Formats: sequence, C-alpha cells, structure tokens
Amino acid sequence: MELIIKNIVYGYIVNGSGSYMRDAWNILDFTIVGISIVSIVLQDVDLGILKVLRMARVLRPLRVISRNPGLRIIVISMINAIPNIGNVMVVSILFLLLFAILGTNLYKGYFFYCEVENVPENLVDKIRDKYDCMDYGGDWINKDQNFDNVGSSFITLFNVMTTEGWIGVMWDAVDANVVNEIPK
Repeated sequence: MELIIKNIVYGYIVNGSGSYMRDAWNILDFTIVGISIVSIVLQDVDLGILKVLRMARVLRPLRVISRNPGLRIIVISMINAIPNIGNVMVVSILFLLLFAILGTNLYKGYFFYCEVENVPENLVDKIRDKYDCMDYGGDWINKDQNFDNVGSSFITLFNVMTTEGWIGVMWDAVDANVVNEIPK
C-alpha cells in the first residue's frame, strides 16, 4: 500500500527530480517490496531461484532507512568508512603475521604429544619422547592449533585473538618441553 500511495503522490519516474524512482532509497524499497510480493505469490513453488528471492527478504529492515534521515546518515557514513576499515585490517594482519613468524620460531614442533590409546597401561609412565611413544605402540600426534608453520601460527593466533580456545593453546605452550619430548 505504501508503495502505491508514494507512486501516486510523487509520480513514478517522469514527474521531475522528486519522482519516486529517482531516489536510490525508493528504488531499494521498490525492489524489496517487489521481491516480497513475488516470493509470497510463488511460495508453494520449489525452484532454486525462488529460494534466493526468499533470502532477499533480509533486506526488509533497510526500508526503515528510507523513512529515517538520521539513520540514513549513519548508514552512509558506515559505507564511507569501509576503505579506512580495510586499511586498519591490513595493518592488523601484518602485525598478526609478525607474531605468527615469532610463534613459529619459538614453538615449532613443541605441541606434539603421544596418543597412548594403543599403549599398555604399565608402559605409559615409561614414555619420555617421540621414539618411546612409537616403540611402545603410541601415535605421535600434533595438536590442532600449533605453531609448526606460519599458516598454522597465523590461524592459531587468530583463534587466540578472538578468545576462542585460547586457554588450550596457553596450556599447550606452558606444557611444551623440548622438540620430540612429551609435554610436562
């Protein structure tokens, strides 16, 4: 209804600069309403392209922007800030890369451990290093988050930076002993 009333009041496109379809926000509003109408009419049809149209319903909250000039200024400012955010991201990635190289130098090969699932219980206490582990039937395994190469270090540091799983990485680093020896 709003779309029809605005088209009657402002005119569709030929009524000068104030026409409905000459404003980018109104074009977005028109597109969202059109997609919504098509997806509602064809909701019982199961085609792949219609699923994409149904996903476009996520744009409905953007219609609020066309009605609120203050919110419009905020959104435009955020869009204009994207290049500067990209510059900050590049600098952050470079710092993370430096620490990844440092982590590789300090902890390469330190996060391995012996998987003692196949080792008899009386021999578990005798395992001291990689070679004992393999001799007694264990598996010498690396942790998922490790510092064995710059790529793994980068991903590990990113996980630590996002505070997901950082406690496990911290304890693995604390327990790290010497290359090819079990953690203590």
